[in-house]
Amino acid sequence: MTDERSIFMKFKERISKKKKKATTAGGKMLEILALINFFAYTPGLEFVNGWKKNYRTAFAVFTNATAFLITSYTLAVSYPAKESMILSGFFAFNGMVWGKLIVIITKHDGFMSVVEFVVKVFDSNPTGPQECILMGVTKLIGYHMSINFIGFAVGYAIYSAFPLYDYFFLGKLTLVSPLLLPYIDPTTVIGYIITTSFNVFLVSFCLNVCISASSLFFVLVDVYGGLVSLIEHDFSEFDEISKRKHVARNSDAKMRNIMMQLMDVSRFSNYLHELYSVISTVQVVVSAIVALESLGAFLAINYTNIIGGFLSFYTEMLMYCYIGQILDNTNMRIVYVISQSKWYTYELKYQKDILIALYLAQNMQPICIAGMIPLNFETGLMITNKIYTAFMFMLEFI
Repeated sequence: MTDERSIFMKFKERISKKKKKATTAGGKMLEILALINFFAYTPGLEFVNGWKKNYRTAFAVFTNATAFLITSYTLAVSYPAKESMILSGFFAFNGMVWGKLIVIITKHDGFMSVVEFVVKVFDSNPTGPQECILMGVTKLIGYHMSINFIGFAVGYAIYSAFPLYDYFFLGKLTLVSPLLLPYIDPTTVIGYIITTSFNVFLVSFCLNVCISASSLFFVLVDVYGGLVSLIEHDFSEFDEISKRKHVARNSDAKMRNIMMQLMDVSRFSNYLHELYSVISTVQVVVSAIVALESLGAFLAINYTNIIGGFLSFYTEMLMYCYIGQILDNTNMRIVYVISQSKWYTYELKYQKDILIALYLAQNMQPICIAGMIPLNFETGLMITNKIYTAFMFMLEFI
């Protein structure tokens, strides 16, 4: 009896025990990565050491292939009905998920190299002003991820909840989407529940892939800015050291550290370009297509809940462009930090290092859509203008 009571008390303590929040920058970064892996777990794309393709990864591929087949089946049985126009948006969404799945699976080692480097940077700066800089980075990541989550949550809620409102309050069997299942009659209550449940599951599963890939992108770009802030701090310290001519050993060590940091930033920039050029391209292009299709479906067939899809994808497109703008600003900031250092007071050997630093800073690559259009806020506004122009044309035409 005593043993059973002891086991029960331990179980109760484990349930009621609140998890302590991290108080260090390194701890907060691990919490952020754990949150990303929470979404990445379902499709089997976790960013952890020793990752291998598993049954969840296979199920993610199977689910996305099923989505493509179901969309094709729906197009075959519903064409040329007005509802079939929405299916082009579903094909685009399916292509975007395929793009992210393929990039993450085939380049997972590259993603893990960057993630491990980020964890190492945060662990190696546990105190002092460096930790304050990195703590500010974690707060910025939290803001960006919160905006992204809110956009997805609001859009998903509108997309999924409006048909339920129709069913419970108006007695209408309004489908979440035009996707149809073979041998299932959506005009019956049972068929309606099965079709709606399948649609909601499909969107939820695919959103896990999108959220995990996007959140890691926001983390890496914000950390990239934090690395530049660390270099800026080290340059200010080196300026003070260079005033004291008798501490040459400290000067050599500090300049060597700055140059190593610049090399790390350069490699980090190349990894960002390699890992997220394709993902950013499919995200921005598909988001624009789905947003325009959503507005067209709302006007043509009064598909009200599709507004949720518009909000989710348009918000995601703007967030990608905004993060791309931050990346551009950070690249320019590296040059500014180096040029604002008091290099003219340095010894000649350090001035040669500054030339190498400027060369590295001026060759940082931005992320481009399809390798041509820079990913920045100007591009986001240009796409918004095109969507608005097309929407006004549809408004006049319809």
